[in-house]
Amino acid sequence: MRIAPRPTASTVAPRSEPLARPADVSARAPRDLERVPGEAVAFIDDFHARLDLPAARLKEKQALLRERPSALFRMMPALFHADVRGPYAAEARLLERPAPRVQVVGDAHVGNLGTFRGPDGAPVWGLNDFDLSGQGSPEMDLARMATSAALTARESGLSSKEQAEVVRAFADAYFSTLAALAGGERNPGAFLTKKEATGKVDDLIDEAREASRARLVKEYAKVDGPDSARFRATDTLRPLSATRQREVIAALGAHTATLEGAQQVALPLRVLDVAQRLDAGGSSYGLERFYVLAKASQPGAPPVLLELKELLANSLTSPPSAADGQAVVEAQRAVVGDLNPLTGATRLGGRAFLVREVEPEKTKLGDKALTGKKDLRSVFAQAGQVLARAHGATPGSARKLADWVGDDAAVASVRLEAFARGYADQVTADWRALRDAA
Repeated sequence: MRIAPRPTASTVAPRSEPLARPADVSARAPRDLERVPGEAVAFIDDFHARLDLPAARLKEKQALLRERPSALFRMMPALFHADVRGPYAAEARLLERPAPRVQVVGDAHVGNLGTFRGPDGAPVWGLNDFDLSGQGSPEMDLARMATSAALTARESGLSSKEQAEVVRAFADAYFSTLAALAGGERNPGAFLTKKEATGKVDDLIDEAREASRARLVKEYAKVDGPDSARFRATDTLRPLSATRQREVIAALGAHTATLEGAQQVALPLRVLDVAQRLDAGGSSYGLERFYVLAKASQPGAPPVLLELKELLANSLTSPPSAADGQAVVEAQRAVVGDLNPLTGATRLGGRAFLVREVEPEKTKLGDKALTGKKDLRSVFAQAGQVLARAHGATPGSARKLADWVGDDAAVASVRLEAFARGYADQVTADWRALRDAA
């Protein structure tokens, strides 16, 4: 099966917990690990069997998962969610008192931070993926981003002490920003502006400011004018049959028919070309993704590049909840603020899709920028600021979280660093087991 097309809400639910236990692994986890690494291999196999990916895409995803531990961590949020609800539940608790439920990102890691077009039209840097967002404990996001910090620092060659310093920089920034928001500081949204950013993040925003729609479109298509453009057939983009093109256009049209006010595409919608995008995504790798060239609303302007992205079931809940594009849009709006007016939801073949512009401003930090203690401390401190703004999106939620933390931010930071170190060890052991099982 794919993510659907069963008409019921349970179609996309890969098993979350308990983790499947293969018969040929020890019943005891290695010292200092909370579960057997082989259980992760069984979980991943079961997860992919339920997704029923095309064979070529599954083979590509399996190769990507085996590249390094951080790739496995980034591409399998469902495994992390199951662990934090199960064998790592105690370790993920940062304080003895229960945390309040707030809007959480669900898949918070450094790969889901990047530049995008901010509410005032200028590039900003912040959280850019809300596919698995929902109501939950802030500890879920904190644990996931902290582990991302530990793995990134580890793969950059930093010592154990330096890895801990990177995680602590993230935690300190999160709790100090949360306290400021609870004290009345204005929250502009889960992002940093050029004026607020520093270091590599500031450099990335500068790079995004130089981007243009015309250059972006020409990377993927041959443009003969504002009314004529065709995608190039490459390893990245594949042409679609006429029937499939019509289906994609109809799904996109269902969204654009709801648009009001200013937008960049001409209405009624005029599609110039459609193609399938093959090599994009982390957890959603292998799911359907389409690129669409649409005529711009402004005469003579280059076409607008749109994307329809199939959504994965939300493993933040147990059992996972069916993908809901509108819920993703509303979650993003709640923590970012005003969205690109082209952002929306639709359905295609009975499955949920997110619709959005492929913004020229969108980019993220590459591996070369995520090295060295100074740069990593800076990047993850800024990630802490952004995540606090996401969790404290309203004054009420900020005060609720600050009351939960109280005077125990230092205690929570120590526990978060311990979790990140321990779970990074688990991910590394899982990755070795997956690699050896190939």
